[in-house]
Amino acid sequence: MGNDKVAIIGGGAMAEAIIRGLYQAGNLTDGSWLTVSEPNASRRDELATQYGVNTTADNKAAVQGAKWVLLAVKPQMAAAVLAEISKVLPPKAVVASIMAGWSVAQLAHFLPDRPIVRIMPNTPLAVGAGMTALVVADDVPAQIGEEIEAAFAAAGETVRVPESWMDAITGLSGSGPGFLFVVLDALSDAGVAAGLPRQTAIRLAAQTMLGTGKMVVESGAHPAVLRDQVTSPGGTTVAGILVMEAAGVRAALHKAVAAAVDRSRQLR
Repeated sequence: MGNDKVAIIGGGAMAEAIIRGLYQAGNLTDGSWLTVSEPNASRRDELATQYGVNTTADNKAAVQGAKWVLLAVKPQMAAAVLAEISKVLPPKAVVASIMAGWSVAQLAHFLPDRPIVRIMPNTPLAVGAGMTALVVADDVPAQIGEEIEAAFAAAGETVRVPESWMDAITGLSGSGPGFLFVVLDALSDAGVAAGLPRQTAIRLAAQTMLGTGKMVVESGAHPAVLRDQVTSPGGTTVAGILVMEAAGVRAALHKAVAAAVDRSRQLR
């Protein structure tokens, strides 16, 4: 994106994950080209101090002159924000949205005749390990789609998908880190119960989860195949898996993703 002016509307956790991902990838050595609009004054100060970006409480001021605009507000606030910025948004500004549930067509209703890209990233962007799904509308020039994808690819993996998949992606990879934090916390609690110091248990659980995901990605093998490779007959792992199955852990994760998918649909 070079030094084109970029505006982010909303300075929450996901917006910061994106900013941090750009920063750590070396794409934010000079934050003067990025403006974050955020109503909370202390949050504005925090973002400005940590990343050197411009901040404002005025959405209209943020988007004036911007070539790229990222919508990172809560879906329930979207209609009001879109109506507000539509009056001053430059005609050729590219609009990217990370708002759950909001379709390209809904965004285009408020912001007609502008290139629109719908994005579902997740918070591991902040450490260069994000997973970002992109819906690039048919009328978006190829170069614009490539530039947005490259910006997110600098902080993790990207995939282009049909829009009909986005609710499922929101429930799986968008909400997934929250589910895995619960699993990680439970594993570390179990380690403490077994006699390990808290920080050691957390480190062991976190690195185990990180390494397990990396094995799946790099090997391309089905998780069940890799599971079988570490499940010796009559061993410790199979004993634990039997307890997990009896407790309904697999079904609980299914229900968690399904609930997140349903909520994404409701937000439309």
